[in-house]
Amino acid sequence: MELERDVAFCLAAADPAAAQALLERPQEALGRLAVFRDLELSGDELRGALVAPFALLGEVRFPFRARFSTRNDVAELEALDPGADDLAAELSGQARREGSRVCYRARVRLQVRLPEGEKWGGRAFRKMAEAAFARTLERTLADVNRGAHGGLLD
Repeated sequence: MELERDVAFCLAAADPAAAQALLERPQEALGRLAVFRDLELSGDELRGALVAPFALLGEVRFPFRARFSTRNDVAELEALDPGADDLAAELSGQARREGSRVCYRARVRLQVRLPEGEKWGGRAFRKMAEAAFARTLERTLADVNRGAHGGLLD
């Protein structure tokens, strides 16, 4: 099962210089959002996880890797292959400094690999699990778009 959505949000900074610093440190910028965890920039590679709460399962982590680059007041994220994990994410897009804000336009792609059911009960469970994952992930990504993270977004 795959779910792909565009997200857009802006982060406020104290002034244009602070916004430029935030643009150049995606681990700090994206770290302001509750859905991203364990962000680390090593060279030009950003690693982290998108997390979503699921009933009965708790917090589920979707690890991702992206190539990060900046030039002037624009930063680019290019999704890197997430590998063969059962749960994975891809993050790509662009951030732009606009005065004292950093505005992101990104695409998030989440992958969930569930085992195939051999009998009708297993297949029915898989369909229910896919529907539950889709609803929860939709809510999680919608929260980013709505800027529902403690007033950090415009």
